[in-house]
Amino acid sequence: MSKLFYPKLALTNIRKNRQTYFPYILACIGSIMMFYIMHSISTSPGLLQMSGGETILLILNLGNIVIGFFSAIFLFYTNSFLIKRRKKEIGLYNILGMEKKHIARMLFYETLFTALIALALGLAGGMLLSKLMFWLLLRLLNFSVPIAFGVSLQSVGTTAALFALIFLATLFFTLRQIHVSNPVELLRGGQVGEKEPKTKGLLAVFGALCLGAGYYLALWVESPVDAIFIFFVAVLLVMAGTYALFTAGSIAILKLLRRNKRFYYQTKHFTAVSGMIYRMKQNAVGLANICILSTAVPRRCWW
Repeated sequence: MSKLFYPKLALTNIRKNRQTYFPYILACIGSIMMFYIMHSISTSPGLLQMSGGETILLILNLGNIVIGFFSAIFLFYTNSFLIKRRKKEIGLYNILGMEKKHIARMLFYETLFTALIALALGLAGGMLLSKLMFWLLLRLLNFSVPIAFGVSLQSVGTTAALFALIFLATLFFTLRQIHVSNPVELLRGGQVGEKEPKTKGLLAVFGALCLGAGYYLALWVESPVDAIFIFFVAVLLVMAGTYALFTAGSIAILKLLRRNKRFYYQTKHFTAVSGMIYRMKQNAVGLANICILSTAVPRRCWW
């Protein structure tokens, strides 16, 4: 068998599944651009010339951690959606004689090509927009600092290393799904409906505690600059609580509503509640992402 068989097969699969791969690659490019821009601004020497530049630098470095954490969850979610749409195709390969180790090799090259395309375009877009974002930051803060265009090699290396780890982790997660599934399950994977999710009471309670603690810390800190680490912990707690409540808390609430026979056994409630229980397992992470992004958008911009 030719050494180029699997790379060619991977490229063919990406091209034939462009309707699902294209949005996934766009999501990867956007995440890479966002992280690179934030990291390049945090490494800009012009920050130290500002009044309070050290504080701004600290905030940006903490922001890098938040964006990296969010990007990992977001790409895991989009990758799981991609693999679910392709399970029938992978199962067909398995039935036609390809062993799972061969499928793993094919998926490795698909992930490799996707990562190379996303990193190349994401870093290129980030390099082009980083100066504009830094200029907007100066306008928001009403500072005038000379900006020299340059490429931060440190930001390029950090971004490439982080997203290489994320792509590698998604590959291992996909290979695990393929390994534990038999060909028939893979062949019917895209057609099988969602199973009723289990009630995870501990996770729901954990999410409520995280969310409450995060908002308490955010309200308790009068000046985020004076207690930046406490405010950073509050942000992480709110993010963790939001994901936990959407994935476990929403299902727990819906099942409690189902137990209430007076409420559940009504025409308008029966269909809505039963349908949401089966769909929340798939959509919970996406709704949590939307919620976090909406919360992060500033209400005002001062120019």
